[in-house]
Amino acid sequence: MDFVKIILFISLICGLLAEIKVPAGSCVSRIVNGKLVQVGDCKKDDGSEIARLIQKSLDEKKRAELKCDVTYKLKCYRAVVYDAKNVTFNDAEPICKSMNGNLANVYDGAHLQLWRTYLHPLIPAGQTWINIWTGMEYKDNQLLLSNGEPITNATEVWDPHYPDSDTSRTNVAVIVVKNEASEYQGLGNIDPGWVRHGVICEI
Repeated sequence: MDFVKIILFISLICGLLAEIKVPAGSCVSRIVNGKLVQVGDCKKDDGSEIARLIQKSLDEKKRAELKCDVTYKLKCYRAVVYDAKNVTFNDAEPICKSMNGNLANVYDGAHLQLWRTYLHPLIPAGQTWINIWTGMEYKDNQLLLSNGEPITNATEVWDPHYPDSDTSRTNVAVIVVKNEASEYQGLGNIDPGWVRHGVICEI
């Protein structure tokens, strides 16, 4: 019985040490210890393969580093929040673009609840609430997604004080208050020139 185990062990070791075999005409490229190692029929020698592998490695690293503050329906969202109100709506879009993202939508009550949970601990000390820009708009008595489509379940996402009938309040922010039990939080339509605490971006 020991003899059989020894034979199996030797076979396993030999299999692990065997050179990688690839079908004729194929090329397998890898970066090993900082060097390009190619096995098979690799004819290109213009540096394009190593450039492709380096780019692939950088892309994978970037994806691994991307951390989502909120994930909803397979979409990744990040929030930029400041202690002071210093972000107008015009400031919000470049902030998202700097993270390779766009101004975000809040799609429904469940999505809004995720944001309330995430943003609540970020309310600055000494303040009772924060407002964070989204990419949504309020026009002609309709709540619109950033692509201009109307949102169908708008009533469940508004703060009870909103929507405000002032036609200058065309942009939408998420309002979160320190008292988590308060009903006075949700979406609010805001004048785009007002300063808010930050922005929500979809990455």
